[in-house]
Amino acid sequence: MAIFHIPPPRKWSHKHIILVTLVGSLVVIAITAAIAISLSPAHIFFSIKDPTFANKSDEGTKFYNFTLVVDNSSPGMEVHYGALSAELWYSDKAWVPAVVDRGALLDDGTRQPPRNVTSIAVSAEYWQSEQTSTPPAPLGSGEKPGTPPPSAPFGDTNRNGTEWSNCTVLVTASVWFKSRWWISTRWYDVRAHCSQVNFGSRSTSTVTCK
Repeated sequence: MAIFHIPPPRKWSHKHIILVTLVGSLVVIAITAAIAISLSPAHIFFSIKDPTFANKSDEGTKFYNFTLVVDNSSPGMEVHYGALSAELWYSDKAWVPAVVDRGALLDDGTRQPPRNVTSIAVSAEYWQSEQTSTPPAPLGSGEKPGTPPPSAPFGDTNRNGTEWSNCTVLVTASVWFKSRWWISTRWYDVRAHCSQVNFGSRSTSTVTCK
C-alpha cells in the first residue's frame, strides 16, 4: 500500500502552499459560518385566525377556540420546540390557560421544517359556574395576575353572548434552531402578544402577533 509523505514546510512547493492556504481558508469559513448560525436564529412569526366560542350548557362552560399559525420563513433552518403554551387574557389581570394541540408539528410535535407554515389548534375553557361562586378580590387587596373575576370574558348586554370584548392571546415558547448542515443554536425564549382577538365576531381576518 502506497504511503504518502507530506514534506516539511521548508521543502513545500508552490502547489503545497496553495493547497494548504485553500484548506485553511475553508476551515476558517466553516468555523465562521457555524458561529454565525449559532448566534443568528431564524425568524418565526405567530398569528391568530378563526377565533370562535361555544357554550356547554350542562356544565356552564364556555369554550374558546382559535388557530395559531406559525410561519418559519427561514430557507434553511428548522425550528425545534420545547415548551409551547398559550394564555387567553380577557382583562389586564384575568386569564385562562389554553390547550395547544401540537399534532400538526413533526416528530411528535417538536419540529417545524424550513419555509413552512403550520396551523395549530388551540382551545381554552372557562368554567362559568365555578368562577361565579368566587367573588372578585377587592381593589388593593393584593390580587395576583391570573385570578379570574366571576364573569366570563364577554361584554354582552342582553345575555345572549353576541357582543364579545376583544381579548389578548399570549404565546410563549422555548425553541432552538438547526441548519441544513446540522449546526444548532442555543435555546431561545419566545413571547408573542396577539391583541384584539374577538371571539364573538366570527371574523375570518388574521390577527398578527408581536
